[in-house]
Amino acid sequence: MKSPYVRQKLLAENVLAAATAEGVLRGVPLCLPTVFGHGPATTAPDRGVVAAMTRRALAGEPLTVWGDGSVRRDLVHIDDVVEALLAAHDHADRLSGTHWEIGTGTGVTLLSLFTGIAEAVAARTGGPAVPVVTVPPPDHADPADSEDVVVDPEPFRTVTGWRARVELGDALRRTAAALAPAAGHWGGTGPV
Repeated sequence: MKSPYVRQKLLAENVLAAATAEGVLRGVPLCLPTVFGHGPATTAPDRGVVAAMTRRALAGEPLTVWGDGSVRRDLVHIDDVVEALLAAHDHADRLSGTHWEIGTGTGVTLLSLFTGIAEAVAARTGGPAVPVVTVPPPDHADPADSEDVVVDPEPFRTVTGWRARVELGDALRRTAAALAPAAGHWGGTGPV
C-alpha cells in the first residue's frame, strides 16, 4: 500500500506526462530522494531529517533512529539539486516526457547518517558527540519510512553530464556550521 505522499507524487507525474503528451508543455519530471542542505533560517529551518537531527545534536539531545537503523537513503545535497535542475533545463528537449532520477546512487544507512551528524556537530562545537540510539518505530509511522530509497542517476548523467558532487561528510559539516549560530554555538572563532 502506497502512502498518501507517494500517491500524490505519482498523480502529479501522471498529470505532467499527460500535459507533455498533449503538447501543452515540455515536462521533465525529476525524482529526488532525500534532499538536504541549509537555507535561510527563516524558511522552514527544520525541514527534513538532516536539519532536524542537526538541531537536536546542537541542543545536546540524543538522536533517535527507528528500528535498527539499517534503512538506506540516497541523500542529495541542495547544491547538487540546483545543478540538476539547471542541467534539466539545458537538456529539456532530450529529457521531456520521461521520468528521471536525481541522486547519488548510493544508499547511506540512517544509523550511519545520524552518527555522521553527531560527529559533525561535535567537531563544530568542540563537545562530545551526542549518542545515537535505536528505538522501535511509533505506531503512526508511515510504512514507506521503513523502505530503502536509493535511485539510479546514471540515465540522467548520460544525457546531461550531471553528477552529484557534494560529499556527504562535507555537507554534514556545512549544515552543522550553518545551523550552529541559530542554536547559539559559534565554534570558537566567531559566527559563521
